[in-house]
Amino acid sequence: MAGMGAVPATQSFLAGEKVTASKLTAATKTPLDFLMNPPRCAAYTAVSIPCATGVSTLVSLDTESWDTDSMHSSTNDSRVTINTPGQYLVTFYARFPSNATGYRQLNFRKNSGGNAAGGSTMSTIALAAANGTATFLTRTFELNCIAGDYFELFALQNSGVSLSLDSGQRVSGMEFRWIGI
Repeated sequence: MAGMGAVPATQSFLAGEKVTASKLTAATKTPLDFLMNPPRCAAYTAVSIPCATGVSTLVSLDTESWDTDSMHSSTNDSRVTINTPGQYLVTFYARFPSNATGYRQLNFRKNSGGNAAGGSTMSTIALAAANGTATFLTRTFELNCIAGDYFELFALQNSGVSLSLDSGQRVSGMEFRWIGI
């Protein structure tokens, strides 16, 4: 389903119209196939990312769990780009190692060009650090998206020392799932 780009339209039947295999396929099978495997993407960092204190760091996403619509860019691996417009369920997350000082923050941005001040902030979450335990930040929400928009994640911490984001599937990354028009 790579490069879908559009939600398949359903077909109508007129009164008295002869049902053909191609019309029945267009009316039922094609839209159902789309709904059974909608556009979705999960990308994460498989390598720890150093985050200097007080500096927003672009989170690179070097590994995919899945990508049914060619959304994750291999050229700009921090980006997930929308190819099929619609409403998406979006989740972003990252885990910082234990450190008792300061706070940890994630900033989810649209069309930022790799710049923490570029584009538009779509969501930000921050938590105070806790000693003896990692700080895990996550947010899930619905977002209306248009084709061509792309999203990036920026991490910020102010512990006074450099900390590295933890890596791994569902540890530091982003997920998108098309849920409707």
